[in-house]
Amino acid sequence: MTCLKSDDMKNPILNLWAVCLVGVYSCTAPVAKDYVIEGEIKGFGDGMMYVFAETIDGNTGDTAFVKNDRFTFRSSSDYPIQLWFSPAGNEACARRGTYGFFLLVENSSTPVRVNAEVEKRIENAVILNSPVQTELEKIKATGLIDRITSFQNLLRQIEDTVILKTKRNEFARLVDKSLDELFALDFARTSTAAVFTVYQYFSFLSIDRLEAVLQRFDPAIAPSVYWVKMQERIRRTRAMAIGKKAPDFRLQDVHGKEYTLADFAGKMVLFDFTASWCHWCKVEIPFIEQVYEAMKGKDFEIVSVYLDKKREDWVKDVKKSNHPWKCLSDVQSWNKGGMAYDYNVGGIPHLLIIGKDGKILCSGTRGVETLQKIKEMYR
Repeated sequence: MTCLKSDDMKNPILNLWAVCLVGVYSCTAPVAKDYVIEGEIKGFGDGMMYVFAETIDGNTGDTAFVKNDRFTFRSSSDYPIQLWFSPAGNEACARRGTYGFFLLVENSSTPVRVNAEVEKRIENAVILNSPVQTELEKIKATGLIDRITSFQNLLRQIEDTVILKTKRNEFARLVDKSLDELFALDFARTSTAAVFTVYQYFSFLSIDRLEAVLQRFDPAIAPSVYWVKMQERIRRTRAMAIGKKAPDFRLQDVHGKEYTLADFAGKMVLFDFTASWCHWCKVEIPFIEQVYEAMKGKDFEIVSVYLDKKREDWVKDVKKSNHPWKCLSDVQSWNKGGMAYDYNVGGIPHLLIIGKDGKILCSGTRGVETLQKIKEMYR
């Protein structure tokens, strides 16, 4: 928990199946005009692969057709970018329970080679002739990514706040050690693979810490979607700093009644960013109920903001939960134009407290900390 900056962990869940099938994002022109990926997936037969990539504004997709286990995919990107190849309704893959492979690729005159087998799970594909993917594999070989992700999974399972605090301190030391290990690699300071590693596996860093990490890269490093997104996160977080005026929003409840920030003027507000599918959001509910009982009858509001993409999902959950506080829907989720984006919500559950003047007081509290902070700050 912090009441100095909004730096909650993010684990954005990409709705890759909902994207439009368009080309890969680009910004600046490299020497090579495109890249080619040639692959063999033994046991696949004939069929199609969806090909997804993350962009500044969301995700883009394309398709690769497989014939007799083989495929060729051609596209372009102005800098190295990660692609996800996912089988489209392939029966052999469905039986094996294998769901796709990732690779970093850049424009090059040398085709990238992919060798995979359905029975050995295509997640274990061998990627050849991609220098940036080779650098990523060297980073993975250090074990730092596995250590970070394993410890994060452990933290998510701890509900005792005292134990959680101790483990978070231990995790902080692991993070420092892992980052030093990353930049000890001779290629790291100029590597998009290293930038991608920071973006993908260290997204929980506070913006001050993230800014310091980005300064460890060579100033001449080529921009990438990952670099741009981290800089954008820093900008949005600065805008949501303590004491800043909270951005306006326009959301509806289950009855279609619209609310804006002005509707809560003169009240302290606890915003609870949540979703019907979020287990840990449900774990947080008893603590929010304690806040409700303690602050009932005062100039205080609780507002749960659901980030479900489908109206029926959040409406069903609201009716089932029957919370005595307001429940609104942000169907834009983390996309631009949504409250979650403007409020720099990295992951859920995420709690944010604003004062009666509409200025940000605190964010990222969990458990009993929330009520404690509200009692301290309520005027």
